[in-house]
Amino acid sequence: MAMACFVALCVLLPLSLAVTPEELESFLFSPSGLDMSRSDAHSLAEKQAPILTQSMVTITDLKNLQEVLYAPRYLDFSRSELQAQLLPLAEQHLSPADLKDMYPVLYDSLDLPKTTAKSTALQLVRNKAEPAQIKALYELLKVMSSVSMQLAKTLAIELGAAGCDPVALKNSYQASRDLTSASKSAVRANLNGEVKHYAKDGKVYTASEFQSFYGENWLLEWVAAPPEKKVADDGKEYAAGEFRAYYASSWEQKWHASQTATQMRLAEDGKAYSVSEFVEYYKDDWQGKWAQAPVLPCKECRAKEQIVV
Repeated sequence: MAMACFVALCVLLPLSLAVTPEELESFLFSPSGLDMSRSDAHSLAEKQAPILTQSMVTITDLKNLQEVLYAPRYLDFSRSELQAQLLPLAEQHLSPADLKDMYPVLYDSLDLPKTTAKSTALQLVRNKAEPAQIKALYELLKVMSSVSMQLAKTLAIELGAAGCDPVALKNSYQASRDLTSASKSAVRANLNGEVKHYAKDGKVYTASEFQSFYGENWLLEWVAAPPEKKVADDGKEYAAGEFRAYYASSWEQKWHASQTATQMRLAEDGKAYSVSEFVEYYKDDWQGKWAQAPVLPCKECRAKEQIVV
């Protein structure tokens, strides 16, 4: 069945984007790859090659991510950790470059234990958090008289995951001396208030709307909610922060003019679903399932790339 699905996909996908079971098995079996047994490598390759192909993950992508996860100076995964997590993390499109930037901030700047820095880096990269923002938040929070060093680390991570403008936080706190109120204001101000997330009902709302609706639980709900993305001129989908990195000073104008991406992920039944379809399929659990599901190209991304899955 897996082979039949793969053959069908190869007809529709550019050959350069396809991962064959044979080349995946070779990577999984190789000592320079995941060093699995031949039988385990064969079984996993048969299952995962079609998923990697749909997710547009190549063997080169796997090698690049492996390098960051396995390198002692970065996340320093054990061989068993790498075998268990490499493919799922690649299917979730975790960026090796983003992990390279994030991990040193947590391990060196915030002085987190290695195991904590590893798991936190993975989650923050999933959340599209910005390393420079987390570092700036920590530097600001740790000098506040009302904030302990440990609390400064915790808040820097929590607010960084949410997207929090450090300058706005500083100014708001100086005016109010109320860190809770200042934090809410600074998240609203991040990226000029352009950011929206998908709430439990599958619709997008601003941080201000999350704060009004969820009350004291707004931060947890905001961080758990996937961000809205839009399609850039290169035919790929990006969140607001990524749009700013891509377009620099013109990002906001481009953001307003760009089409909202219909994001797609692979559900546990092997079918591709949008956000609204995940809501219908998984009900209240959809956000957690979405966070762990393989990422597929958005509908509009496929149209631009002329790819059909």
